[in-house]
Amino acid sequence: MALEYLLNYDNLILDYSVIREFGGTSLFFEFMDVVVNKSPDVYVSSSFKLLHYCLVHQGDAKDDASASAMKELCSVLLPLRKLHSVQTSDTAEFIKSISQVGNYCIVTAKSGIFTKRLVEKQIAFQGDICILSATDYSIYHGSGEFLESVSIPNVNPVALKKAYLDSNAFCNVGDKVTTGGDKQLELTKRISSGAEGMVFLTDNRLKVAKIYHKNVITPLRWSKLTKMVSMGIKSAGICWPQDLLFYKGVPVGYTMFLGKGKTLGNIFDGPDAMVNNFPEWKREDVATTLINLIEKYLYLHMHNIVAGDIQLKNALLYSSNAVYLIDMDSVQVGNLPCPVGTEEFTDPRLWGKDFAGFVRKLEDEDYSIAMLVFSILFCGLHPYATRNGAETLREEILEKNFPYTLDNSDEEHIPLGGYNYIWQYLPAKIRTMLYNTFKLGRSYEAIQWYETILEYRDELAGHKFEDPEAYKVFPKMDYHATAEAEENTPGDRNSVAPGAKKRFSSLAEAAKYSSSLHNPFAAAAGSSNPGLSGSAFARPSGFEKPAPPKAPFVPKAAGNVPQQPVNTEPEPKKKKFGLF
Repeated sequence: MALEYLLNYDNLILDYSVIREFGGTSLFFEFMDVVVNKSPDVYVSSSFKLLHYCLVHQGDAKDDASASAMKELCSVLLPLRKLHSVQTSDTAEFIKSISQVGNYCIVTAKSGIFTKRLVEKQIAFQGDICILSATDYSIYHGSGEFLESVSIPNVNPVALKKAYLDSNAFCNVGDKVTTGGDKQLELTKRISSGAEGMVFLTDNRLKVAKIYHKNVITPLRWSKLTKMVSMGIKSAGICWPQDLLFYKGVPVGYTMFLGKGKTLGNIFDGPDAMVNNFPEWKREDVATTLINLIEKYLYLHMHNIVAGDIQLKNALLYSSNAVYLIDMDSVQVGNLPCPVGTEEFTDPRLWGKDFAGFVRKLEDEDYSIAMLVFSILFCGLHPYATRNGAETLREEILEKNFPYTLDNSDEEHIPLGGYNYIWQYLPAKIRTMLYNTFKLGRSYEAIQWYETILEYRDELAGHKFEDPEAYKVFPKMDYHATAEAEENTPGDRNSVAPGAKKRFSSLAEAAKYSSSLHNPFAAAAGSSNPGLSGSAFARPSGFEKPAPPKAPFVPKAAGNVPQQPVNTEPEPKKKKFGLF
């Protein structure tokens, strides 16, 4: 038995990457032999269960073995009361908590999220750590020995090659392209066109083809597409490359599954766009949309992928339960970097860097996830959009001029249009995390945002708030769609009002700040950085919902929100350890 060394420990600290990467393999069965023979106590963080939600909700058949592995682990340990959950999703706090456990070994995967967080944060621990890979495993005694063994990944040299692979090949409607597996597809209808290429329907109704323009396919892009296709991701809601495409033997593009709906940027664009697209939405729908988005980014993280260019135009929304990530060919896969970024969604620490020249870390994406959280909760508003502020949004970002306060003592700089009420009616935990991020510069892991928004959605669904205004998309504001419909989108609470059109002329100032989201860096247009550019996924049965706080925040009337000291951290759960 390859993992017999683990028999020496009374306690195992298990990371979810072991389930995700090795479920159904001989290595996992060897691990289960240790569990059965030694019967150790197994400790996991709350992210263990949350990441399993993310995986199961994507509905990818290749993850069936991971779901089975989770069931097997639980079926063995739960009856013995040997599976313990440490009630935190923060990696550093989890390590601090397990320091109370004696004679332990952390068991994780080489490329797992948890392992990366240990390295990025340089987290110290005294116990042993077992790093699993597909072919072997390594044991390190303490964090010092482990961190010394880790080398910083270098960017793949192919990223620095500026040549292009394409020739004069050009294809259009009616042409037939060939997949890497020598299957032919006919391009039947062009459905969109952009700076990089065109997207076509094909005679395979399940797949569309993205065909690049000339001088777009670089060695980096093609190497990345080749790697992505080999990964076989078929997740619901992630428009992942499925086949490489050739025309007359020349690389021209790839196939992907078709996403539905409008871009987030077209929907989350202030009160008028929100009401015209989804007039019956409630706060619960907004939270559900955000949950589905974060789940997909966490799913990518589990596969050693960093999205990189997170922004509102890179996802489509059909309903709150049908969200699609698009433009996936730009993501970072392993050491193949994402060469582009959108400045307003990028951590200012990375501004001015050539994105093709380095490998991004998970912590680089934390800021982008926080940006996404604020932008969705505030219906498209940027956290640094400020009334009567600086000339450019860039200046506001650099100065951390976040116009919201925890005690609502100053609303002078919050843009008009009801955004102050959105802030006031958010739970204290979310407001504190947003304030700490955008005012104080603190960083939260993506899984922490996911856990917090899940709690918020469950509080809304469970009617935990006394004030009915807490359930409105725009609390204490009375917005209505008007008469001329632009388009209908089917679904409960997800349809466009017949005859809806934009109005709200009395909110001219709010509109001004809202529109700045789409071109916030006009003054910086001359930047020298080429990398910057201005369904029912049910919770899997058998797992309990994350417990809401014992004393949920109950919104009061405007101007009467409970006072909080600045930089108050969310109150920790009193019971740190518990059964899974």
